[in-house]
Amino acid sequence: MMDDERDTSNLKNMVLAIGICLIILVVWNYLAVEMGWVEKPTQQTAQQAGEAGSAGDARSAADSASSAFPAGMPGDPTSPVVSAAPAAPEAPAAPGTLLTVETPLYKAVLTSNGTLREFLLKQYRRDVDPEAPPMNLIGRQAAAQGSLGFLLNGLPTWTNTSWSVEGGDLNLSGQETGRLRFIGEAEGVRIRRELTFSADNYLIEERTGLLSPDGRNVKTAFTFTSGSMTEPTQSMLSTLQHLVFGGDEPEATESQYNITRVAWAQDNSFSEETPGSDLTAGKLVLGNISWMSVMNNYFMGAVSTEDAANSSAKGKLTNGLYSVVLGKTGVQLEAGRELPLECTYFIGPKERNALKAAPNGLADALDYGMFSVIARPLVALLQFFNAYVHNYGIAIILMTIVIKALFWPLSQKSYKSMQQMKKLQPMMLKIREKYGHDKEALNRETMQLYKTYKVNPAGGCLPIVVQIPVFFGLYQALLNSIELRHSPFITHLPFTDMPWLVDLSSQDPFMITPLVMGASMFVQQKMSPPSADPTQAKIMMFLPLIFTVLFINFPAGLVVYWLTNNVISIFQQWLQLRKA
Repeated sequence: MMDDERDTSNLKNMVLAIGICLIILVVWNYLAVEMGWVEKPTQQTAQQAGEAGSAGDARSAADSASSAFPAGMPGDPTSPVVSAAPAAPEAPAAPGTLLTVETPLYKAVLTSNGTLREFLLKQYRRDVDPEAPPMNLIGRQAAAQGSLGFLLNGLPTWTNTSWSVEGGDLNLSGQETGRLRFIGEAEGVRIRRELTFSADNYLIEERTGLLSPDGRNVKTAFTFTSGSMTEPTQSMLSTLQHLVFGGDEPEATESQYNITRVAWAQDNSFSEETPGSDLTAGKLVLGNISWMSVMNNYFMGAVSTEDAANSSAKGKLTNGLYSVVLGKTGVQLEAGRELPLECTYFIGPKERNALKAAPNGLADALDYGMFSVIARPLVALLQFFNAYVHNYGIAIILMTIVIKALFWPLSQKSYKSMQQMKKLQPMMLKIREKYGHDKEALNRETMQLYKTYKVNPAGGCLPIVVQIPVFFGLYQALLNSIELRHSPFITHLPFTDMPWLVDLSSQDPFMITPLVMGASMFVQQKMSPPSADPTQAKIMMFLPLIFTVLFINFPAGLVVYWLTNNVISIFQQWLQLRKA
């Protein structure tokens, strides 16, 4: 009778274990988003992000940008700043023509109304193909929405306004700067916009002067608009599901680990909003806002201001386009006196040095979450190793070795505790056989056994718990490092010409590293003493499978770290077993 009850209990425990594993698989995406490990996926496709808009689309885009700016907050104008940098020679440009600004870092194409049509990064391509076009942070459809535009009383001044241009195409090098001036009139206010470009950074400084024949109160705002900054791809799990179960071919979407989103700095604190109902309706932010941006893990287009007090900003997602505006309301114009306004744009990669040199706290855009204090030195360590080995895959392995070396004493204590527990397994089984029907007696005798042999049952877990913050810090460091984007590790499968780990920021196309990682976890389990509780032992057997499935969609750089960590742990356990 007792054996039947025990069998029934084991069956229930087995079903419970399987249920727990399935729940983990199903809720992973939700949990990961809520904890900030990944971003919410968007269904935006490459076609939505890249198609050129029609004339009607342009009008809709302009309306969207103008409606994005809220009314009702007081603000103070900024003061003009005179640049001492040498300006490139200027030449007059005919109205209606396109203006080109070339630097070693980018190529910008502007319209005669002062908005961006293209912003091509010369050092970054859209995908890993060497012949792929440069990364364009504006996009053809976004060009109609007035990126780098100026709003006056909610009116998009790049539409229905006649502009004249002072200056022409710029070709900058070294530390040169060049300026373009755009002069127009809207609602009876003369607008003079001066954009300054630099050859050695991704900043565009704007000085705008407003001149009114009479005194009035106006709203002003600067804008940036972009399509998706992430190349849509097919999820590996979705592809496997399609191959196994059939159905429609999975749609290419942004990676859930690299979502285009809106982010801002308010009171020197980083915040962000991923695609969803709030962003579709428009995310309004009021207060001390130093910058507002469209970004993903690797690139950013931001509007920033030094005069952050009493600012008003809004981010919005409309038809696959992300728009942000930053400005002030209640700006007082005096009759016949030009009022100066200033802002700084940053359009480029989220390189640590580039953001560190940018003004208005833009360095905070490189956010690693609650584990930033751990992630930042790990990024520096990764860059240090890459400076010598010139391969970020090898740099990740070297960094993992350093981390494991630092935690070697703690790991040794953990493995030693597990070996002590393994020696007690026969006695624990006898106690279970004797007191299996009496849980109170079973717990009492088990604790007495631990006390007699001076074994801490939690001794194997505590050293691992201490290392968890380091793992999440490293996770964020690798996930948000533009250095890994399109960085190869092993370019071809051995003995073939098939491309393999050519991009450490994307998933393994053949799932080799996740499968090997799962196998290494299985080896670790076999080397560790089995749990005295059969239910726990059965649950643990599913962990390698669960982690393998989860890691299939992980960027290859993260999988390389985890695999290296497992291999070193196996070696450490093997050494401990030899000493036992």
